[in-house]
Amino acid sequence: MSNSIQPISPQLSSQEPRLAVAGTRPRQTQPPATPFRDVLTGGVSLLLSGAEVATHVVAGPVMAAAVHGARVEATSALAGTSNASSTGGSTGSTDLSSVQSIMQDGQASNMQLLALQEQIQNESQQFSTLSNVMRARYDTAKAAVSNIRA
Repeated sequence: MSNSIQPISPQLSSQEPRLAVAGTRPRQTQPPATPFRDVLTGGVSLLLSGAEVATHVVAGPVMAAAVHGARVEATSALAGTSNASSTGGSTGSTDLSSVQSIMQDGQASNMQLLALQEQIQNESQQFSTLSNVMRARYDTAKAAVSNIRA
């Protein structure tokens, strides 16, 4: 019993090459108007800016600031530049001011939501009180009518 594999076609032998490498050919299509790197950078920037907005709504301003930093880093890496060289070394202060503004916006939003929650709670308490008073008045009137009939 042999462990060797026999070729399916008798025309193929182990001495004939199965792979032929051709030389480089000239490009047959026109080069794209926008380089792939620019398209990829734009797509990543768009995707991460959407994630930044969604994260700001769901997780808060601190997470949105982190996603913003990731977006800046990713787009600068794809563009082939570094943050310090592209902004003249002022990236740290710019990022800090953007983080602070995002945090202030988040704090203002939280205060508005807290005020709205307090207003809804007060209205709910007033509704419950009025409902209890009206129910007591109804029960009293019903009891009076029942006593007259009895």
